[in-house]
Amino acid sequence: MFRLVACIAILWAQQSTPRERYVDMEHMRLQVRFAPERGTVYGLVTHVFSALRPDIDSVVLDAVKIDVEEVRHRDQPVTFRNTGEHLIVRFAKPLAPGVRDSITIRYMAMPRKGLYFIGWKDKTGRARKQIWTQGQGIDHRHWIPAYDDPNDKLITETIITFDAKYQVLSNGTLIDTVRNPDGSLTWHYRMQKPHSLYLLMLAIGEYGIERRQTSKGLPLLLYYYPDRRECCLEPTYRYSVEMVEKLEEELGVPFPWEKYAQVPVADYIYGAMENTTATIFGDFFHIDDRGYLDRSYVEVNAHELTHQWFGDYVTARNTAHIWLQESFATHYARFFMGLTFGEDAYAWGRRTEHTLALSAGQKDNLPIVHPNSGYARIYQKGSSVLDMMRYTFGNQVYRKVITHYLKKHPYDVVETNDLYQAFQDAAGLSPDWFFQQWLYRGGEPHYRVRYQSIEREGKAYTQVIVEQIQDSSIGLFKMPIVFAVHYQDGSYDTLRTWIEDQREIVEVPNPGRKAIAFVLFDPGGWILKQVTFEKQTAELLAQLRGAPAMLDRYDALVGLRKVPITAKREALKAAYRREKFWGMRAEIAAQLAADPTSIDFIKEVLTDPHPQVRFAALANLNPIPATLRPELEKLLLDSSYVVQAYALERLSEAFPRRVPDYLKLTANALGIVGHNVRIKHLEVAALSGDKSAMEKLVDYASPAFEFRTRQNALKALKSLNVLPPSLLPHLFEALTSPNNRLSAVAKEVCEYWLQQTRYRQTLVDYYQRQSWGPTEKGILEPLFGHKPATFYQR
Repeated sequence: MFRLVACIAILWAQQSTPRERYVDMEHMRLQVRFAPERGTVYGLVTHVFSALRPDIDSVVLDAVKIDVEEVRHRDQPVTFRNTGEHLIVRFAKPLAPGVRDSITIRYMAMPRKGLYFIGWKDKTGRARKQIWTQGQGIDHRHWIPAYDDPNDKLITETIITFDAKYQVLSNGTLIDTVRNPDGSLTWHYRMQKPHSLYLLMLAIGEYGIERRQTSKGLPLLLYYYPDRRECCLEPTYRYSVEMVEKLEEELGVPFPWEKYAQVPVADYIYGAMENTTATIFGDFFHIDDRGYLDRSYVEVNAHELTHQWFGDYVTARNTAHIWLQESFATHYARFFMGLTFGEDAYAWGRRTEHTLALSAGQKDNLPIVHPNSGYARIYQKGSSVLDMMRYTFGNQVYRKVITHYLKKHPYDVVETNDLYQAFQDAAGLSPDWFFQQWLYRGGEPHYRVRYQSIEREGKAYTQVIVEQIQDSSIGLFKMPIVFAVHYQDGSYDTLRTWIEDQREIVEVPNPGRKAIAFVLFDPGGWILKQVTFEKQTAELLAQLRGAPAMLDRYDALVGLRKVPITAKREALKAAYRREKFWGMRAEIAAQLAADPTSIDFIKEVLTDPHPQVRFAALANLNPIPATLRPELEKLLLDSSYVVQAYALERLSEAFPRRVPDYLKLTANALGIVGHNVRIKHLEVAALSGDKSAMEKLVDYASPAFEFRTRQNALKALKSLNVLPPSLLPHLFEALTSPNNRLSAVAKEVCEYWLQQTRYRQTLVDYYQRQSWGPTEKGILEPLFGHKPATFYQR
């Protein structure tokens, strides 16, 4: 699963020991119908199972706040106890081991997790009305009484009855649809192969379906909003067919399921979720061509697709091994980005992963294989480790190992040791040292590097001294590292050797006694590490000019940040015109934006084809010079929504007398994600005294809009420091929303206003006048039930 806020895999991973099973769940037949206005599900679920050992006289199912009406065993009522967390079903006599049996449960639930009712509270009828699920980590227990743990796999069958005007999607093959006398439809889906329960899904909404297929005939069902077909279908699902085919080729294993569907949903609480055969993703990725420039769905799409192999086809038995799912999905998404957008994009992703992993290492040194390893290790560090497997053992060996690993564990559960065994079985390797230092042990190496030219016995060498200076508790690392010595005539020598001791000396022959321009340690940045390697300005400039790999040239740019502008100005301008990768040009733009003598150059940068380069220039113009105003005003019609909104903000601050003109230019702009341009427009208009703009911001904060729009509206009202009475019902609804990304922003805004005398009483009075249910009261009481010790007048 790809998480914009990726906490759900972490919560799931906090259980390190596999849960003991008393029965083997084999099949689940789920029949459901809904009362969406009340947030209620009515269900009938049949579990088919067999006892794993003798003397099993009961089954314990997860069932959080589910009202169980009846349990039947062999078509007879059976005794059960509902604790509010578990449903305990007791049998008249112990089950026979290995013999198939079943129970059927009739129930009702009003869940706040696992199953979400979206848009049904909007009294204006503008919100999209949907129902969708989110099972990972262990949230299906809030709406289905079931064994809700990933260490068991079963065939699932879902039968859903709902209003015929809506589309209904679930896992597996659509067996049939039946029209009922009341005009509703019953949709019947069934999986052909087993999967873990957390991968069960439902999505109900008003959708169109684009049907495509791969060259091997795999059906792809791409769901879209009918009102966004023309603008958003193609940009959203760009490369969808190609990525299936490329991953099948790379992994050596065909797509392991009977179909693959994808569906956008409103108010989605994460980024996307790899439910078996049917990925759900937030509709903030259902974007047009302009939104594609700011953040496309391509990498997330590839991430969730990869999970159909890593996570769905082979699933972590022990949740401490969840890296076997998330790291692989992260890695192969980046692999596809490299295939599609070039080697520099692949390398840029690797550096981003390294940065996040090293940042996590500043807090603690937990290993990847650990129940509390954290987001940056489960995703980015693990992906980096897979990169280093390719680098260390060779791409051919790596691919052979991964193919063997997948083929040996079809539709099964796995642990990290299974991957280790694949190295032994497929390649004859025993990489225990690699697994120990990168997976089972925490921390990363920190190398201190320096070099000097030496002569010995009439021969010239470049002597490189390498020390591992990480904390001794982390231990030493053993890795093959490349050393590259670049000379002033443009030639270079390289040497790859093992570095494993605390201090090592590497000597690179220099037979031509050439003058050194710069030295690279691990060119291309393949190894996850910190490096202390002091270089002179001349070396950095030479590296910027002559290093073959983009990341080494980027490192030179980073080193030049502290160099005076006069010593680097012309070199940076020359590099800008050479560099093809946007990340390089953005860094150059950021460094030169503050240089008053580079105004003409910045004018050129503001027309750069990549929006992040234009954004970097705009963000680093402090203050904005009046001489750039005409060029900057063109950004008010920029192809990027993000650049357009930011330009409106910066220009309005810098040139307040021209605000009316800016508002006219942006009057019809919306922004595909979160109405970001529209809300910035209204914020600027409100600052200029437009009262109707304030009313429109309040409307955007209402349940008629998806959560990102509501977040933006609330933040704008906070920035304006205005709390209209009409906002109160929307604000409190947001505070109690199951979407924690919305509720977190609402809480932040409330806490800000609660510190102000003129707003605190308004908020408290509204809270006290309403009738709240137990769940809502539990959320609101800490905010409004007690008077804070201090507050200030504003």
